[in-house]
Amino acid sequence: MAEYMIINNNIIEAIYCGKADEKENVIILPENHEVRVGDNIAFYNNDWRRKSDIELMQLGLKDIPAGFKLENNMLVEMTYIEKVIAGIEEMPANMKIEEGKLLQKSQEELFNEMTLEQKENFIRSKRDNLIIEADILLLKYQEQVELGIKKQDDTYRLALLQYKEDLRNVTEQAGFPENVVWSEMPIYTNKE
Repeated sequence: MAEYMIINNNIIEAIYCGKADEKENVIILPENHEVRVGDNIAFYNNDWRRKSDIELMQLGLKDIPAGFKLENNMLVEMTYIEKVIAGIEEMPANMKIEEGKLLQKSQEELFNEMTLEQKENFIRSKRDNLIIEADILLLKYQEQVELGIKKQDDTYRLALLQYKEDLRNVTEQAGFPENVVWSEMPIYTNKE
């Protein structure tokens, strides 16, 4: 007795063993078939053996598992960057993808992504750190003058004080916080 199947809308509805009635959509199956009820007939080759999963994925009849891709008729795992691009992995903070490479965003790019309030806070924090740095330089300079390591240079000392004052006034600039002009920190030059 032969096996046969009934197909409806390209889907295998049933498999029977026995004599096939002369019905529409009936196909006699060979002995070594691999047919399964519920499958689309496109899943099978002409000899009714099931196509490989790779073939089914290539034909779009089977989903490629998340995090994988077809390459040279093989299923291979995607790279981390490919997973980020596909939305499978999250983009790391402060990073971007450019020309297929994962790169650190520039300070300017990060600044441009900030809200106005974040920009104001960022500028104030930078200003405060620069004032602390200037205070340390001024204190170090004064100690070195008192110890005789450096000569008294009122121009340098006043330039540092003016620099600190300029930093304090950064928030008063017309372009704050978007376009801030930073004064340059004075450099001590030994005038001997």
